Amino acid sequence: MGQPLRKAEPETRSYSERIRELVEADRVGGARLLLAEALEREDHDEDLSGWEEVLAPGKVIGTSDELDPDRTPELQWLAANGRDYRCQWIALAENRLLAHSENLDDVLSAVKGMKPGRRPLLHYIA
Repeated sequence: MGQPLRKAEPETRSYSERIRELVEADRVGGARLLLAEALEREDHDEDLSGWEEVLAPGKVIGTSDELDPDRTPELQWLAANGRDYRCQWIALAENRLLAHSENLDDVLSAVKGMKPGRRPLLHYIA
């Protein structure tokens, strides 16, 4: 015959301890579920706001175009003109060369005062 069922022992560790253990074991999904349970039960006597912030879904700041613009115009410019700028750093915005130099700091200084339509592409041409 089967063994008798054991009664589950009550959990003695705090929600924070159990959540930390899950996060450290790289089980973030489980930690989020346990946090949701704790917040739903409302019978805990600990502040879980720190875990709410840490386990919140990520937020994208800005538009996707700012984070990952289409660099086709810059790549086309490089294919057509790159050989003229060997051993130099260049800064491009769309199909326009903003600055070039053998020294990256010079390129960065030149671009600093400009206001191109989008973030320049910095590239070293070997």
